[in-house]
Amino acid sequence: NFSDFVREASPLCNNLPQVLHYQNDIARILSDSIAKGDSLSLEPLLSLLSSFAHDLASAFEPYFSDAVTLVTSVAARSPEIEVIEWTFNCLAWLFKYLSRLLVPDLRPLLRIMSPLLGRDSQKVFITRFAAESMSFLVRKAALLYHKNQRPLRNVLDFILHDLDEVNRQGLDTPLYYYGVKTLLVDAVKGVDRSLHSTGPTVYECLLECSLCGHGEMKGRTELLDGVTVSLIHHTEPQTFRPLLDLALKRVRWMFEQSPKTESPADGQAMCERLLCVLATVRKGSRVQDWGAMLDVLLCMLRIREEHEEKPTRALYEAAVVIMQSAPLDMLVSKVRPIMDRIAHHHNQDYFLVFCSFFCDLDKARFESLIYPYFVKYFVPLDLVLRDVDGVSDFYLLIGIHNSADYVGLYQK
Repeated sequence: NFSDFVREASPLCNNLPQVLHYQNDIARILSDSIAKGDSLSLEPLLSLLSSFAHDLASAFEPYFSDAVTLVTSVAARSPEIEVIEWTFNCLAWLFKYLSRLLVPDLRPLLRIMSPLLGRDSQKVFITRFAAESMSFLVRKAALLYHKNQRPLRNVLDFILHDLDEVNRQGLDTPLYYYGVKTLLVDAVKGVDRSLHSTGPTVYECLLECSLCGHGEMKGRTELLDGVTVSLIHHTEPQTFRPLLDLALKRVRWMFEQSPKTESPADGQAMCERLLCVLATVRKGSRVQDWGAMLDVLLCMLRIREEHEEKPTRALYEAAVVIMQSAPLDMLVSKVRPIMDRIAHHHNQDYFLVFCSFFCDLDKARFESLIYPYFVKYFVPLDLVLRDVDGVSDFYLLIGIHNSADYVGLYQK
């Protein structure tokens, strides 16, 4: 196959002027030879394809879409590991040589690559290779973010919209979530448990597009949580700090600006879930600034109270895990204002649920910190038996403090 290619192409490429003149013929011959899928000739042919793109530079643009489609199809159908490696090396060089043309709008390329990213059934390692090869271009888009936000936002908007579309069609999506999550995580990650120089920019744009976006909450939540969890596992407390600061800043903004911008309710629910992720993954060991975390929690509770909105169960769960994980020296000064708002008369329905959840996770800390507020706010209330999420107050009370005195007082 390679001998046939050489016999046909050699007369057309003795020098660069000839290559430029016969570029259409060379592109056709090269594509026909690669399409045969002969594993014995694919390595040099794919290498020649990337060299052809390097020689033509911007003049290769008309052939780029067909070339990427062809190379990805070879990777998708080949059972040989070596062939898959050659195809993704070829793609990586194509992306590198043509990055200036591609970065301003990566959506057409994402449409071509989405089957390899897991939109169609693929081998997991092919999805991972595709994501890693694309991450280079996402980093390039992030370099331009402070001058022009559109290239990077186009990437995130396309991914989130496509996830919504896949969910609406009822397709099996776990592999696609894995593919786009790997793409974004690899764009943020650096070497040796650090972040790439453009990593915080990519994560900041992901926060903005996910929390402030529209469409199904499920896809946005799973992607944001998945990327955050992967980055927590990759980093150390010092290297994760920039991402933590960005997340807390965005969460605070979502609540403080909600009356002015009419932030979507699902965006605030995602903020509450994000706080849970930050505080629980790796037992909160990547959080260096617990004071800032507690301040954000207090801000969320205060704004809910000011607008006479009942805190959601997710917010109470976030409060529990943050207060469980935060160091005592930082928590002591914040307990009173937090508990005053959690036990506010608007929030009685979930106050016992909060206490029960806290007691289940850490009874010792509950008895030392929360129990005095439980006695202060719960016992004096004129309460009747009622169900909260299917759980009776009476049984929650027994679970919190198995004391005959309090059971008798409750019955009275």
